[in-house]
Amino acid sequence: MLRPPDTDADGNATGGGPTYAISMKKLNRGARRDNTPLPPLPAPRTAASAGETGATAQQATDESDGTDGNRSEHSGSSMQTVRIEDIALADEGPYVRKQMFPSLAINQTRNMEPSRYRGHFVAVFLLLFGGLLGRGAYAGEQEQLEQIVREPLRCERIDGTQGRLANEQEWRFLGGRAGDRLLLCDCAQAGQQNRLRNPFDPDDNEQQQPPFILPAFESTTVATDILIANCHQLLVPTGTFRALRAGFLPRTVRFVDIDQLTVESFAFETSGAPTAGAGNNIHDRHPILGPIALRFERCQLEELPANVFHGAALRSVQFVGTTIGAIRSLAVGIRLHQFRIADSVVGRFGRHSFKRAQMEQLQLHNVTMLEAWPSQAWQGLIVSESIRITNSTFLQAVHPAAIIESTTDELVIQNNVFNQSIADEAFQLAVKTRIWLIGNAFGQLSSNLFRGVVISNETAWNALPNILLERNLIETFDGRTFLVIPRNFSLSVQGFRIAQLATCESTNISAPAVWPEVFFLRPFSVTNRDDPSSYVSVEEYRQQEGCDAEGPDLVLVIVLASLLGVTLIGGGIGGFLCYRHHRKRQRMILLEQKLVQPTPRTYRETQILLKLETVGTLKTDF
Repeated sequence: MLRPPDTDADGNATGGGPTYAISMKKLNRGARRDNTPLPPLPAPRTAASAGETGATAQQATDESDGTDGNRSEHSGSSMQTVRIEDIALADEGPYVRKQMFPSLAINQTRNMEPSRYRGHFVAVFLLLFGGLLGRGAYAGEQEQLEQIVREPLRCERIDGTQGRLANEQEWRFLGGRAGDRLLLCDCAQAGQQNRLRNPFDPDDNEQQQPPFILPAFESTTVATDILIANCHQLLVPTGTFRALRAGFLPRTVRFVDIDQLTVESFAFETSGAPTAGAGNNIHDRHPILGPIALRFERCQLEELPANVFHGAALRSVQFVGTTIGAIRSLAVGIRLHQFRIADSVVGRFGRHSFKRAQMEQLQLHNVTMLEAWPSQAWQGLIVSESIRITNSTFLQAVHPAAIIESTTDELVIQNNVFNQSIADEAFQLAVKTRIWLIGNAFGQLSSNLFRGVVISNETAWNALPNILLERNLIETFDGRTFLVIPRNFSLSVQGFRIAQLATCESTNISAPAVWPEVFFLRPFSVTNRDDPSSYVSVEEYRQQEGCDAEGPDLVLVIVLASLLGVTLIGGGIGGFLCYRHHRKRQRMILLEQKLVQPTPRTYRETQILLKLETVGTLKTDF
């Protein structure tokens, strides 16, 4: 499709060659530069021939109906007007331009019109931007489809003999033993049949795994172990294991290497749980518990919803190398032998997350807890053997009553890091034998930590549960009173370090019995505070600094002052009483002086006077 050449004001042609409308997809000649032949050299033209050519082209344009031009500029076929010389010049460089078009090279500065190429660059930019928008829209649409559409995951049954003959190492990795029947649900193998390819990128040959949903197992399913592995997105809906019969429940259910695992409430519920004495092994220590050991390895769960394990015939639940966003309320409320979280990250515990749960062992090992441990998170928890929190990190504070209304045989908190404070009465539980705090680092610790701990009713009447504090480091110790020890508990302290500068005031702890094992930072110490040599015991420091040197004199002064005060008070009271007695005596003397004293007479004289008075009285009666 031809277009007229550019002309100047006089109508003379200024371009160097014919103009064509070609597809913009052919502009990208970088990959085809070596295989594309150069265009033929145009014939030399004079001004007259150029004028004739321009007139002829103008006449052809005037005679045409304009459909070609409209199609190239306004249609959706991405056609654009481009000159052949411009493409060649842009692709081949300045040297080729000089060799092919010497006249153009000479008059380049004079005849070049930048506005001629501006439209081309804008069109190329719009096409590239439109392609990116289309690719983004496709990606957004694909992401939306991934959230909605889920394909059922197919499982494959593998017998023990076949597994050993095929690949013994793989069979051991799967956890199989001789005579086992493994049910393998591998998303990687299922994803090979569902391949998603990016149409905008021809070099993208990597397979993208679609989201899967674990379908409900049929009642005829018989397997000793169930393994679900290698999934990008997996949903375990409600009632997935409900149809499994009580007599044919698997021994283990494992979820391994799942990037986004979503588990709904009642997902592990089974149709019937085993009862004591009904088809159970007589050597089983826990005949009332189910046979299933549920294990999550290297998975990422957004949350454990409420009643996720309700109705499940579980013996133990383990999370290894797993990330759990939140453990919701009533998530763990069943009877178990063991609940263990190891080498994992937990976002937070919900209130009443372990309410009404009964188990023998509760373990948190190498766990990083991101948010605060709220109040009543572990409420009504019954652990018959031990609660162990070891090698874990708590980034936020532990609120009061984090463990409340719970009972356990022993509480072991060892080699943990608490970056923030542990509030007063954080652990309110009944303990039967011991509480151990060994090798922990506390950001802030209160003296009322164990105020809410009581002795269990199952403890013998003459037994004294022990509280052991060994090799602990406290950044800030709140209170001059040492840890309040509950009634009927014995205390053992070894290497209790407080990272505060030792002074006579700070070391004045009200429990002199623990002074040899309580350490403060030594003044003017040049070593790191993690070094035990940087600390000095309370007893040693107070002796060196003479904090107790004035203690007896001060007591004597206090005693003497008290005696003096009592003496002064007694003297004042005695003086006041003596003064009152003296005043009373003086008043009596004055009163006696004012009285008329009778004339002294003998007895005879007195009798005569009485008779005379009597006779005088008788005379006056008539």
